Amino acid sequence: MPRVLLVKTSSLGDIVHNLPVVTDIHRWVPDTETHWAIEEAFLPLPGLHPGVTRVTPVPLGRWRNLLFHSRWREEIAHTRNTIRSKGYDVVIDMQGLLRSALS
Repeated sequence: MPRVLLVKTSSLGDIVHNLPVVTDIHRWVPDTETHWAIEEAFLPLPGLHPGVTRVTPVPLGRWRNLLFHSRWREEIAHTRNTIRSKGYDVVIDMQGLLRSALS
């Protein structure tokens, strides 16, 4: 079973507009396990789609408040390690931004 991670962390409208991507993925590869990395504030949204099996929070808002604090680096490392530990076959960055590449 292929495992796919969609990265679209913020912007409510963009998240809603990207939900059909999950439908398209499952239309072409029905047994795909689809995960989504998203800002904590929008955590429930991707889970409303039946094709999303896991939602990983990316606390960008909290990180802005912790900038240059030791906890900032620890939280980023933890999130990165959580995402990397899943062994995704494909990662689709629907943001195209540096901050999504860093997480």
